[in-house]
Amino acid sequence: MSAVLPHDPDAAAWLAGLSVAAGVALGLVLSLALQQRRRLRRRREELRQVRGEHARLRALLNALPDPMYFKDAQGAYVGCNPAFSRQVGMPEAHLLGRRDDALRSLPAWTSRDLPGRTLSWVDGEDGQRRCLDVMHAPVWDDEHYLGLLAVARDVTPLQQAMEQARRAATVFEHCGEGIMVLDAQHRIRDLNPALCAITGYGREELLGLHPRLLREGEQDPEKLIALWNALRVDGKWSGELVERHKNGDTVPIWATLVQVEAEEGDGLPQILAVLTDISRIKQTEAELLHQSLHDRLTGLPNAALLRDRIERQIGLARRDQTCVAVLYIDLDGFRDVNDFAGHSAGDAVLLAAAERFVNVVRVSDSVARVGADEFVVVLSGLVDEETAMRLGARLIQAMNDPIAFDHHQFNVGASIGLALFPADGTSVDELLRNAEVAMCRAKLQARGTVQAYRPELTEAVQHRFELTHALRMANEAAQFRLEYQPQVRLADGMLMGAEALLRWRHPTRGPVSPAEFVPLAEETGLIVPIGRWVLEQACAQAARWQGQPGKPQQVAVNVSARQLRQGDFVLMLDRILAETGCPPQALELEVTESLLLEDAEQAVALMSELAERGVRVAIDDFGTGYSSLAYLRRLPVRTLKIDRSFVNELGSDDNVAAIARTVIVLARSLHMDVLAEGVETREQAEWLRREGCDWAQGWYYGHPMPPEDFHLAPPPEPLRRAPPKRLQLA
Repeated sequence: MSAVLPHDPDAAAWLAGLSVAAGVALGLVLSLALQQRRRLRRRREELRQVRGEHARLRALLNALPDPMYFKDAQGAYVGCNPAFSRQVGMPEAHLLGRRDDALRSLPAWTSRDLPGRTLSWVDGEDGQRRCLDVMHAPVWDDEHYLGLLAVARDVTPLQQAMEQARRAATVFEHCGEGIMVLDAQHRIRDLNPALCAITGYGREELLGLHPRLLREGEQDPEKLIALWNALRVDGKWSGELVERHKNGDTVPIWATLVQVEAEEGDGLPQILAVLTDISRIKQTEAELLHQSLHDRLTGLPNAALLRDRIERQIGLARRDQTCVAVLYIDLDGFRDVNDFAGHSAGDAVLLAAAERFVNVVRVSDSVARVGADEFVVVLSGLVDEETAMRLGARLIQAMNDPIAFDHHQFNVGASIGLALFPADGTSVDELLRNAEVAMCRAKLQARGTVQAYRPELTEAVQHRFELTHALRMANEAAQFRLEYQPQVRLADGMLMGAEALLRWRHPTRGPVSPAEFVPLAEETGLIVPIGRWVLEQACAQAARWQGQPGKPQQVAVNVSARQLRQGDFVLMLDRILAETGCPPQALELEVTESLLLEDAEQAVALMSELAERGVRVAIDDFGTGYSSLAYLRRLPVRTLKIDRSFVNELGSDDNVAAIARTVIVLARSLHMDVLAEGVETREQAEWLRREGCDWAQGWYYGHPMPPEDFHLAPPPEPLRRAPPKRLQLA
């Protein structure tokens, strides 16, 4: 065969073709093998990537703190994360392929197969109720629904915070205390309806404003300083403030302010203020205090308050070397009224008698009821026996007219006994006892008269005649001179002005007390020429002091009601200012409250003329009388002066302290300055400064001195700059 083949061309061709076909087949096989190998490599790579993705997804799901699960289109579980397993208390293997209806122990929130969102409360691993915010979302592949994905988040703290916020909002909206939120610039950012009720302003009127009760000028500056310091150091402050109602009324407020620190990165801190209207509490306290110190029927001071007033007047009289007069009054025929018409008629008589006595005495005097039909009148300061006797006669005369009650006319008289300090007694008990003894003598010997315990009327009349003659000569012989007492600003001790004080040195009598000769000058009319001389001298001195360092740039001068009633007073003052070159703003005129009582409308007109010229007006001894606040707010008054009697008792009488504090608050409300007279101690000065008093004068800062010797000596002990501790008032 081998020999044949080479010689057979067909066979050779066949063999060659067979060899080619085999090569092609082998090439195809090799190509297919290579392609399959590449596909296998790609498949392995894809599987590796899928496994990696699955691993990463599983790691992500395992790391998520929020429970998560997957369901297929038939609602069977196909996967979940460990957080879900822990939440439902079942391992993933137990859940796979099962539906909720086969797992009765699962919480209700896992049974929803619809897309949406719900809040569900479940029992947590720690046994506490937890609130879950569950999100359900369907999974689609093109148009084929593959199943459901759900994620739950524990929002228990958020829900609790929201519940607390709802409760806080309810309290904020409906509580009786006013609440406001202030931003870092102390502007109102939010407030509740109670605050609107307290202030009288609407919500929109207050938003964005600085609260009035925290503004300077509305409160005691020292209190505001202490408030802001406490907020800065302690983060909170509580105390009493005064709010201004929209209608102008002052409202006492108990305020609690708390500084609320801002959330991290959330801006500046805020202030939460809770305000309680304590008007009723203050009114009740005032009523209780009034009831404890006043007679229930007449409203006059009772025996306890009377003794206190006499004691205080004795202290002042000792210091000023003046007198105190005690008039003990007993109603004649009062028992007959009770026996005839009953106690109702007796009460009517007592009320009428009390009113008549009050109308007779000066506003600075005291009338008290100390027994069934017994009254006591106390006169102090510029008083002597003759003055007291004349007043007693007027008190008796006031009872001359019958008292009408229930179609009856009752004729009731009065018998009065008089005792003087220090001649007839140096203590309260001695004065009351001796005055009562004198009253008993009047009832026994001469009803309807005034009997002095030690009558020296003849000598008193002679003394008054001689003093009147000497007073007339003094004005002509230039025996008067002026001394000036410094007036300083309490905040820093700076000299602000001086008060001109009239002094009289008689050639033979020596110094004569103003308490002795000023009332006599008033009664005789000599006060008019003397007052003109005082104004001329004071204005000339004020003009000389202008621009001089360490010298007063303002001088205060006392003017009497009798001077002001002169028709040409304003013209005379214009002439004096022009002749002396004294600037009007360098002069302050001090008037007494009695001017308002005599003719309030005329006083308003007169003081308005003075204010138009730039002259300051001050009310002297404010609080010792009965000012009309309705007229006071209309007066162009720049200064209220607290009487020395109040300042003297600051450390021993809380009632006096309350009155002084009230004067300061009243002045602040009316935008006036306050000056305290008779400041003699460091404690008094500190108390006044702390309570918001502006100016002070007294021996603590300097005695009255001639103009050539005038200087402001430093106080023995300087006031502390820091807010002092509150004075404990007895």
